[in-house]
Amino acid sequence: MLSVGVIVANRNNARFLVQCLESVINQTLRPEQIIVADDASTDNSLEVLAPYVRGGTVQLVRNAVQQGVAASRQLAISRSDSQYITTLDSDDFYFSKEKLAQEADTIGRAGKRGRIAFSDVMRVDELGNVMGLVSRSRRIREGDLSFRIRHLSGFIPRDYLVSREDYLAAGGFDTSLRIYEDWDLKIRLSRKCTWHYSHTVGTAYRNNPLGLSRASLPEHVRTMRNIFLKYSAPHGIPRALALARFFVYHSLYLRRPAV
Repeated sequence: MLSVGVIVANRNNARFLVQCLESVINQTLRPEQIIVADDASTDNSLEVLAPYVRGGTVQLVRNAVQQGVAASRQLAISRSDSQYITTLDSDDFYFSKEKLAQEADTIGRAGKRGRIAFSDVMRVDELGNVMGLVSRSRRIREGDLSFRIRHLSGFIPRDYLVSREDYLAAGGFDTSLRIYEDWDLKIRLSRKCTWHYSHTVGTAYRNNPLGLSRASLPEHVRTMRNIFLKYSAPHGIPRALALARFFVYHSLYLRRPAV
């Protein structure tokens, strides 16, 4: 079975940490490493994490000052030596105990670079109550998803299982980005990798108004536009047409339940 490391980014989410970590620990495929990157939390996150760290279940890395979710994940991944890695935000949790096992089986027991495994996502409210599957409003597709991911068309995988080598080859998270660092990485991963569905429900994505990626609407729009243009034609009419097409897809994307 594959060697799997789970990277958990945390910033002041002490009240959700136990549910998050227990959902990882109770996977039928027990991860080789659980690394929590704490981004200079000012709540009691370290107190909640302490017994897990003392017991050797969790490795803790910590930013002395707040760096953002991308830098936190990058720091934790740099400390990981697992063959495959996956991320999880500390206010989310694994909905199914089979999440990691099913994704590992989807990649193959021997492991194969260039294959990324992903699962469906269950939306839950702030208290953890089920709101519905993302796949009910966004169709899941597999294979070469480079166009669909770049244009935010359909189901966009999250908390996927990827080889550490493929992650590093794609350049890792862009630590200059405060939001949409995950979308930026998926665009780069899609250039060399194909995406494969595990046919299970993986992450429970919490509708948390104080989540790790909160930002104003203008910042959301500006950041998404800049990321899209970074991977588009450099100038002229093709660039303008690409941007117009993106905003059509983007407007449709925002009308559906967000993850």
